[in-house]
Amino acid sequence: MPYYNLSIIPSETELFTSLAGEILAATERMNAGDALEDDLPTAADLARKLGYRLETVKKKLRVLKEEGLIQPVSMTPKRYRFNFWALKSLDEAHVLHSLFCEPDSPHYIEFHH
Repeated sequence: MPYYNLSIIPSETELFTSLAGEILAATERMNAGDALEDDLPTAADLARKLGYRLETVKKKLRVLKEEGLIQPVSMTPKRYRFNFWALKSLDEAHVLHSLFCEPDSPHYIEFHH
């Protein structure tokens, strides 16, 4: 079992932006033809790479999925891709809107499609 320093708990912002950023980058690589669908990350991949507990990652992925920002593209293992179109319909009152949709945010995701 990996060792996790539980005294260092990431902020909600850090966690959401790290997860969304990793899935966004993988989706862009796939869309550009530089990666395959099998290269999209799973919850376990994200937990390992970012150093978060798997349960924590799954909870945050569920929120991103409920808002439509990510969608599973396979069942076993469940791999995630970013849904750029969901940015346009994200509720302005939601915390994720201020993170990803407001140009003044350091985590702003520019979408040209």
